[in-house]
Amino acid sequence: MVNESDQVYRPDFFPVAQPAARDLQRPTFGRSQDIRGGNVKHVRSVAWSCDGRRIATGGEFKELLVWDTKIDARGSTSLPSSSKTSVHNGHVGSIVWSPVNPNILISGDKGSSAGGIIAIWDISSPSAPLTTFKIPGDVLSISFHPSGRHFAVVCPQRNRDEVFFYWLNTVDGVEKWEKREDIALGGALMDIGAEEINSLRFINSGKLVCAVSNDGSVNAWIYPSQLQIQQQEEEEITEDIPEPKIMESGPSTTPSTPKLLVEEEISQEAEKSREASREGSPENTREGKEVETDNAEDQVDIDMTEESKQGETEETTKPDEDQEGKDEPSENAQNREEEESKPQEAGEDNGGDVEMTESTDNRIESKPETKDITENLPISSAAPSRHPTPPLPPNGLPPSTSTKQVTLDKKKPKQLNRFRHAICHSASLLSLAFDPQGKYLAVGGQDALLSMFDTRDWICERTFDVCSSAIRQIAFSHDGEYLALGGDDNYIAIVSVYTGSTVAKLPVTGMVSSLAWHPKVNWLAYSYSGKIASPIWHIVHQET
Repeated sequence: MVNESDQVYRPDFFPVAQPAARDLQRPTFGRSQDIRGGNVKHVRSVAWSCDGRRIATGGEFKELLVWDTKIDARGSTSLPSSSKTSVHNGHVGSIVWSPVNPNILISGDKGSSAGGIIAIWDISSPSAPLTTFKIPGDVLSISFHPSGRHFAVVCPQRNRDEVFFYWLNTVDGVEKWEKREDIALGGALMDIGAEEINSLRFINSGKLVCAVSNDGSVNAWIYPSQLQIQQQEEEEITEDIPEPKIMESGPSTTPSTPKLLVEEEISQEAEKSREASREGSPENTREGKEVETDNAEDQVDIDMTEESKQGETEETTKPDEDQEGKDEPSENAQNREEEESKPQEAGEDNGGDVEMTESTDNRIESKPETKDITENLPISSAAPSRHPTPPLPPNGLPPSTSTKQVTLDKKKPKQLNRFRHAICHSASLLSLAFDPQGKYLAVGGQDALLSMFDTRDWICERTFDVCSSAIRQIAFSHDGEYLALGGDDNYIAIVSVYTGSTVAKLPVTGMVSSLAWHPKVNWLAYSYSGKIASPIWHIVHQET
């Protein structure tokens, strides 16, 4: 391949992306400024507020300070103020500001056998934190959700690291920070095969939470902003625990008690006998009851009324329907049975009643048997006018409320659904960062390589080989033009995202522990651990 351009070939040179091609000045960074005073021990972490007016520093010996933009020791305020005892048990190694509220600050400590403490501060009232949470271990890192209503805490464990999620919940119109018990990530139930979560961040949209692990993998999980209580689970709980229906006292409105098997057999036999007698003597209908039985058979046809004739005609013309009534108990057959069993109305002669009893001999014989069976049934078999109220549980709450609440409380948190798991490095990954514009994801680790992925297709577009040791800290500038890298090297590298060239190298004398860009201008604050006479941290400004 022949290089036809006049420019000397360099791997980090991209003509279209150069500042001159985009009408930008060549970037230059001046000498770093040392910030002294206020701290007693080494500074472990630094972070800018979302409006850029404050910067917080956390150090050893439970130190947590807030500085104003003048960067003066006299302008720093300790948290908590008024010489109160710190809520932390160890050195403050993690600090993060809310991305929407410049007064909300979250700090976490590590290095204490008593466990880690997460403190949420309101800078407008620094005398005490808004709330604190205790976790079983150290706080490795804290990441805020873009909405400012959620944050995640990485807690190292012996077997597998665990991530705890917290959110700003509204209870009775009052907002309160609470721990989410419905979701979980890591711990013994992690299914990605990695034992460590070295760094974790929310994607710019807040729909995914990403992390890097010691197996060289980049992982992403779908993060739900709402509580994960499935409707199916609620329906199952409702079906298992039916609510008691208390009815008012008075006439019974409940359905009748279902018949016993013996009663059903007796009623079926009675119905068959009635149908058989009806087929043998068609005159045993309601119309035929009005005919006197004392007359002779030859006088029946003469003295029969028009109604009885009409009844005989209907019965003789529909033999198929009567035949079907024998096989299946239809609604018409049941209605006729109920009408025949009703007492005769006033005005009917007793002769009709006598004839009815004579024509239903089979039913008369079956009545004593039914009577004996019903007499032996217990009294409680009848349907009560109201259901008995079940006893209350020990806590005194209604069963529909207390039992459901206990069931939900005992349900284990659900692991987040994994969206992506890709092994992209041969060594352990230690840090990651998202471009403020949402285009790229940068990761770095023990192999001293920085990889930049496209957040749309998750494809590695570029790698940076500017470090010689492990990369532990990565930070994008507010405009997405520059990327700061720091770790075990004796310098901090600032590289151009679009050209790939190294813009500046800031010398350090120890391992870089924190990097933070100003949210509005290209000012970089950083701290490192080393043999220094007094605790200091640094800021470097872009001059052009």
